[in-house]
Amino acid sequence: MLGIAATAPTEAVAQEQGGSKIAAEGDIIVTARRREETLLDVPVAISAVSAVQLERSGATDLQKIGQMIPQVILAKTGGGGAGASFTIRGLGSSALDAGIDQTVSLNIDGIQISRGRLVAQSFFDIQQVEVLKGPQALFFGKNSPGGVVSLRTKGATPTLEGYGRAGYEFRARERFVEGGISGPITDTLGFRIAARGSKMDGYIRNVAGPLAVPSAPDFPGVGAAHGRDPGTREVLGRLTLEWKPTNDFDATFKLFGDRMRDNGETAGTELLCNGNSRTLDVLSGTYVQDPYSDCKLNGKRTLGAMNPEIAAGYPKSNGGVPRTKYESVLSSLTMNYRTDTLAFASVTGFWRYSNDTFDNFSFDSSPVVWGANKDASQAFTQELRVNSSFDGALNFAAGVFFESSKRDTRGNGMLANVGPDPRNGQYNNWQFLTFNKGKTYSAFAQLIWDVTDTVELAGGARWTRETKRTTQGNGFVNQNFVPLGITATEGVFTSGRFADEQISPEATLTWRPSPNTTLYGAYKTGYKSGGFSNPSILSAGQTVADLDFAPEKANGGEVGFKGELLGRRLLLNLTAYRYTFKGLQLTSFNPSPPSFTIRNAASARTSGVEADASFAVTPDFTLRGAVGYNDAKYLNFDAAPCYAGQTAAQGCDGTIQDLSGTHLVRAPSWNLTGGVAYDLPLGDALGLGLMADARYTSGYWLLENQNPVGYQKGFATLNATARLHAADDSWELALIGRNLTDKYYGVAGAEKPFGTPDAVWVSIGRPREVLLQGTVRF
Repeated sequence: MLGIAATAPTEAVAQEQGGSKIAAEGDIIVTARRREETLLDVPVAISAVSAVQLERSGATDLQKIGQMIPQVILAKTGGGGAGASFTIRGLGSSALDAGIDQTVSLNIDGIQISRGRLVAQSFFDIQQVEVLKGPQALFFGKNSPGGVVSLRTKGATPTLEGYGRAGYEFRARERFVEGGISGPITDTLGFRIAARGSKMDGYIRNVAGPLAVPSAPDFPGVGAAHGRDPGTREVLGRLTLEWKPTNDFDATFKLFGDRMRDNGETAGTELLCNGNSRTLDVLSGTYVQDPYSDCKLNGKRTLGAMNPEIAAGYPKSNGGVPRTKYESVLSSLTMNYRTDTLAFASVTGFWRYSNDTFDNFSFDSSPVVWGANKDASQAFTQELRVNSSFDGALNFAAGVFFESSKRDTRGNGMLANVGPDPRNGQYNNWQFLTFNKGKTYSAFAQLIWDVTDTVELAGGARWTRETKRTTQGNGFVNQNFVPLGITATEGVFTSGRFADEQISPEATLTWRPSPNTTLYGAYKTGYKSGGFSNPSILSAGQTVADLDFAPEKANGGEVGFKGELLGRRLLLNLTAYRYTFKGLQLTSFNPSPPSFTIRNAASARTSGVEADASFAVTPDFTLRGAVGYNDAKYLNFDAAPCYAGQTAAQGCDGTIQDLSGTHLVRAPSWNLTGGVAYDLPLGDALGLGLMADARYTSGYWLLENQNPVGYQKGFATLNATARLHAADDSWELALIGRNLTDKYYGVAGAEKPFGTPDAVWVSIGRPREVLLQGTVRF
């Protein structure tokens, strides 16, 4: 899609972008096919969001960026595992298992990343965001059957320039400051340095109180862990060096680091249930009611801290207070060499993150289910590409990609206070360890034939081979917990190896009947390799054969129209698509023992239409709107797990139900957006900018098992911005409102561990925000 946010910036702001790829006529330049093309010309369903839109809407993380684009949900989740779920057109991956790669991948400055954990961090000083919808096998490294979210950060500028920005959001008491400076060091070497720091008290109040369970009355939970959540504190920065010794060669190095702390994995969640929250005390066999919980999405939650005496014997428990320690590093080196007819590119990437957390996974005041989990992941990637630009009718693109990855996890878990282990005094029930390694080799080639001056036929394929190894087992099991027979034996590790390869073809026919219109039809395929589940607990007798899962595949097509009409004042885009997905890698909760595992459980089809338009009434007054209809349903899901408490009358046959023909999780049928932007001169020196956008999303399931408690009804939100600025945009003062309707809504969820059938935890979208933001540019 063109994207309703795809508008060219003003000249002053374009200078701030630093290296922004914007054509002289105001065309937005994208790299969806790994070459620079205008948004109008590229035959891909793509939405582009400019730096101007990001800054004027206060979008500094992937969740907020996703809210700007119809049929996209980029959600941070609160149940451990992968930490996030990216969904486009209803296709995505669960966040509840650390072993799963995302069906929708990230691409940051050319680095291909399939781990969802990066959604936790902020992103700033962004040049442009491109969201490619549908399978993107050909041009993006490891294959991306659901789509790609591509971020390009700002680069060096030919003259010394910079900016500073500070803001305060009133409801969450969030304050931040950021800034950047860029310019030349020599005639051939440029730089950019940018940094940001923020601190938030939180938009959810924690009203938990002390609570004990019958089996451990002397070790109650001690009340609210924090007064407000999520309590995020973050510092991040980026260094960019650009070297261009000749007109034929350039090299860009980027180093991006982030350090984030918050109040735990569950800090952005609330409980939703019919009545009060109740938690099973396994040892006494009774449910304990949390009298402080109201079980509503309303900005209140109850999450208790651990008793300090237990915490003293619980490794990595932070004294019993929930917290997350997240750190990441991303680096890339991009080199380009050009001849008269060939363009060579090399992209070398390395990324690493560590997410170390302790939390109360009862999601309420009860001191029952605890976890001290760590996910440490890293990858090295290397990509080589070549694009031709011959004068004749035939051209080509080709490339190779390599990735070497490593991921280790640790889980110190507890679901019952069985007392200290007599050997070492530890209170945790187990320590579950996983060690994972993988290698990916892939290559692609595409032939582009200009059949006529206006017709282009392009076809190609990507070959992918991926191998993965895993070793999993318990490094420790509390001897008092062993008689329960729930978890695997201490010191017994199980190992496995997975290997697979796939060829994913693609073909596109494009017709450009005029310089300002493009019509295209595309056949696409997608593939995501299988692997091994990394559950939160290894069950007694569970082996690698119980944990492995097969690849996920996609095929189908789309047709689209893009046009600039009425003297380029009207930008119009239409897309229709239909894709079939087989071997969907789904993650569901097994309540006994509490564990999430991946399985290839279903096939599905997504079909729909998308339309968006932007109309410049005057150079300073723009109207925009978009509508998307998506029919995303399971073709076959006859062995779906029942939700807790589901009866035969409700469709449960033993432990399974048939969900064939029903909607996929996080797949709303309708998305509608509409907005207006107006810039009003106030004399020669000042201007007033006004912007407003409304969004409606129809209802969708939050849980794969379609627990009715976890159904999110349709909702509407309103964003608006008013900014007073200098005529040359050298400074501005903005008041930014997001979700002004103050709607509490869920973006992901799962059933509460050891809760009653009517209880689910929900990761919520952020409620009303009112942000005062000031910016200066020089």
